[in-house]
Amino acid sequence: MIVAVTEEEWRKKIFDYVSPKANINTDLDNKFSFIGFVERDVSGKDNVMGGVLFSDYDGHNIFIHLALDTPKVCQRRFIKMVFLYCFIQLKCSRITALCRNGYKRNERLLKGVGFVKEGVCRHTMKIGNEFVDAAIYGMLKQECKWI
Repeated sequence: MIVAVTEEEWRKKIFDYVSPKANINTDLDNKFSFIGFVERDVSGKDNVMGGVLFSDYDGHNIFIHLALDTPKVCQRRFIKMVFLYCFIQLKCSRITALCRNGYKRNERLLKGVGFVKEGVCRHTMKIGNEFVDAAIYGMLKQECKWI
């Protein structure tokens, strides 16, 4: 069974899981919040299956960074949890996400939950030792079908 975790004890594990997969090349210095998705098996072992980091919150906008190992994490209840946190709890007016431009899997997921592609920022995302173009996606609160 997959469960959502937000307890402080998960902070480093979720950051360490998400940051390399989401190409976060800087230390967020614990200035982020998170929701982790953990599979609990019958033996009591917890395996991180996905996570969302929220950073650069300014009262209006927040950036999200997402990494998943399996589509099993894309459950409606977890998707709704992400948007309720951003739009209701934090009272954001928008959410911003970046992904490698042309990376179909990520772009399909972002569009599928309601994000709108707003443009491309050239050579801004570092993957390995190369800078690549990043697609910029945004969602306004009034566009969100999950809240």
